[in-house]
Amino acid sequence: MDPLLLAFLIGLAALAASIMGGIAGIGTAIAMIPVLTFAYGIREAIPIITVAMLLNNGSRWWANRAYIDYRVVGFFVLGAVPMSVVGGAVFANAPADLLARGLGVFLLALVVYRHLPIGGGLQMNARGFVLVGFVQGFLSSIFGGAGPFGAHFFMAYGLYRNAFIGTVAVATTAINVTKGSVYGGYALIDARGIGIALAIGLIMAFGAAIGGRLVRHVPDRAFAYIVEAVMVTAGLTLLLRG
Repeated sequence: MDPLLLAFLIGLAALAASIMGGIAGIGTAIAMIPVLTFAYGIREAIPIITVAMLLNNGSRWWANRAYIDYRVVGFFVLGAVPMSVVGGAVFANAPADLLARGLGVFLLALVVYRHLPIGGGLQMNARGFVLVGFVQGFLSSIFGGAGPFGAHFFMAYGLYRNAFIGTVAVATTAINVTKGSVYGGYALIDARGIGIALAIGLIMAFGAAIGGRLVRHVPDRAFAYIVEAVMVTAGLTLLLRG
């Protein structure tokens, strides 16, 4: 594919994914990972989206700073940071074809997970986020993002809309900084990859700001279904192609 056309399509996908993520609070990384995987391969895609999401989450953090629950963030980080290191090391050493198929299974499993009546009436306390961070940090480091996994628990705690978006943004920033450091230690991202990530991140920050303005006016269910359609298509393709 022509490099300029590829860059345009990736930029368009980043804008659309970040607007959807800005409205729903999750899904930006999950929607972008298949696009970047098909463009650059999974070994480059995950580190690129990790750096890009730092800018995207920074925008969400700032826009929702008055609503963030830092107590939840603190407990989440206790579990997320060490497991992000472990997950990053697994990602760096696993075969690329196995990672691609694993990502395909993970994307399909997340769609199923979203529609299961898991934890009906679940009552979360702040300390419970140590375990949530433990699992999410590991999965995110291997597959690039695991926001839909943790979303249920943040909402069960009572975080919605701006509080949900801002708290999740800060919590996942800790994961991205940690796993980004691990990827760098294994030389999984170079200057070219960082340049691509920063360009995508700037587009995402703009899209997140648009999504933040729309969050009270647009029903997020339609966007969630679009993200799920992308996940199912990409998951099946990755399983078949490896």
